[in-house]
Amino acid sequence: MSLALISLLALIGFLTGFSKTAIGGIGLVNAALLATILPAKESMGVMLILLITGDLFAIGIYKKHVEWKMLRSLIWPIIFGIFAGVYFLSRSTDASLKHTIGAIVILLVILYPISQRLQNNNFSLNLRYPKSLRLTLGIMTGFMSMVANSGGPPMSIYLLLRKNTVMKFMGNNAWLFFIVNLFKLPFVFALGLLDFNSLSYIIPALPLVPLGALLGRKVINKINQELFQNITLISAALAGLNLLIN
Repeated sequence: MSLALISLLALIGFLTGFSKTAIGGIGLVNAALLATILPAKESMGVMLILLITGDLFAIGIYKKHVEWKMLRSLIWPIIFGIFAGVYFLSRSTDASLKHTIGAIVILLVILYPISQRLQNNNFSLNLRYPKSLRLTLGIMTGFMSMVANSGGPPMSIYLLLRKNTVMKFMGNNAWLFFIVNLFKLPFVFALGLLDFNSLSYIIPALPLVPLGALLGRKVINKINQELFQNITLISAALAGLNLLIN
């Protein structure tokens, strides 16, 4: 394994931890980057281990800021979406999965600013269509999480429309995706997306996940989040386009 690849994997590990405690949009970049340097299906398993590691630190930091009743209402739509994602993965080729991940990343890059605009305009979509919104975004979260490890943006839209405080937003996200990612693990093994060969890619990235998570918690209130979010979305879009074109 080249030094450049090891360095890139370490960067992905760091950004995975950072995304769990600070800027969630970075997860889009990680999913697209990893699918660029590894076979798409293998990248899914490697990314999942990094995400679960980041989840552990996120729930440790935001463990008191969670709404269990709201999370329970999302479980069945998300599980349905995960099963749909499992079926899709069992039928897809590596090339088609790369294109799917690229398309999902670009779609979510488009949706993310829309969710922020709705929030800023106090648009009460969640009050008008609470059940429809929960079912739609829950299924999208499960499917996109299973297929591309990118369930964060649709869930972020749901939480933003519910007008969560920052701490509840982070806490709900942390606990939800810790549970979701653990639930996905047996399916990832069953589909052959994770094996002993994956360790060679996990080991260079794993030690940097805690560092990214801890740094993210320290700087979350100090960085210019709008600027950083814009840079992240542009990077994600470019990575997604690369997957689609190549």
